Amino acid sequence: MFALIVKLKNILYDEGWFTQLHAQQPVISIGNISSGGTGKTPCTMMIARLLNQMNVQASLLSSGYKRTGVGEVIIMQEYSMIADITPEMVGDEVYLHAMSGLYHTVISNQPKYKSISSFSTPIIIDDGFQHRRIARDLDIVLINKKDLHDRILPFGRLREPLESLQRAHVIMCPDDTSEVDIRQYMSPDALFLRIAFHIDIPYFMNKQVVPDSYRKHPIMAVAGIANPQRFFDTLTSNGFTVRHSHWFKDHFSYTEEHVHALCTEASKHQCKAIAITEKDFVKLHSFEYVFTKHEIEVLVIPIITHILEGKEELQDYLYSICSQKAINQ
Repeated sequence: MFALIVKLKNILYDEGWFTQLHAQQPVISIGNISSGGTGKTPCTMMIARLLNQMNVQASLLSSGYKRTGVGEVIIMQEYSMIADITPEMVGDEVYLHAMSGLYHTVISNQPKYKSISSFSTPIIIDDGFQHRRIARDLDIVLINKKDLHDRILPFGRLREPLESLQRAHVIMCPDDTSEVDIRQYMSPDALFLRIAFHIDIPYFMNKQVVPDSYRKHPIMAVAGIANPQRFFDTLTSNGFTVRHSHWFKDHFSYTEEHVHALCTEASKHQCKAIAITEKDFVKLHSFEYVFTKHEIEVLVIPIITHILEGKEELQDYLYSICSQKAINQ
């Protein structure tokens, strides 16, 4: 039934029975066809950095998954965070985007299309591939080896069939999947990119850089993300000594009691430090006093995206979209 609904919706949009909203600004969507854990957040930030390097101001629109706020919530405007905004109000991933300082404006709204006229710069839509109500100038989709052998919900993790990749202008692949295997589902004119996720410079909760010597200290890995095993593998492959780990469900809401328990657990395993993702940092930094009380250091591990193949072609694509839209206005 789910597959039938998805197929019918796409047919109605493709045939023009459902109308799309067209923004005055260029719209760039970053998405996937599976549910969670593909690395959309670091890829979205990578696109924002590329635009900034081209002297193009970028903004972000997201639904703010599992947020408590309702309606349109403006998180950042003209590169300044709005006071009294919390990760719970707008969603942890959106808050992380705002903290990066990469965006002119950051807005959380569900449904997304209701905020499409609130921007004055090019718009990046986080997780936008299935949100077809908004017309986009560039559709970027992440795909990996697992997706090619998965099934559509509820029997698998796919939100759309592989044939939907025909709508994508750019496909990003973060593993060693053969381009030939993916090309059969892509539009002939689509661009294929090979990407990789790497650790950026780790830092303590107080923002000081973590010295390399900490890689030899036994640490406890903690994450509330969709793919915690990838976080664990990233830590170990970068020389960190992970003695123990504790995983929570994706978008987990931590309380003071959880943090006390984690510190006790770390001490039990002779770990003087806990390593977390940046996504978890936005929800845990308010509990810094608890970690300090237990004398537990917190290492924040930022993940960034590198383009291994196709960077120049993507830059040309982005420049063409942004400049052409500016001419037409």
